[in-house]
Amino acid sequence: MTEWPAIADHGLIGDLRTCALVSTTGTVNWFCAPRFDSPSIFGALLDPEEGGCWVLAPDGEVSRTQQFYFPNSAVLITRFLTPTA
Repeated sequence: MTEWPAIADHGLIGDLRTCALVSTTGTVNWFCAPRFDSPSIFGALLDPEEGGCWVLAPDGEVSRTQQFYFPNSAVLITRFLTPTA
């Protein structure tokens, strides 16, 4: 990844015991489990080289992404727009 996403390009997901930060590029850059005060599993938010992350994104070119919460909910939606779709 050439450019790392800014903190403003992340959404928060969680289950009242733990949470994760998901970027608009489809990476989970911060996640502690099984509780908020547990050591991080993915810590790329603090150290992009060694912190680790998990990526869910389409294979190939992405022309644009959108990330938003579904209205009146805590459901985070991340859309990947490709040249063919």
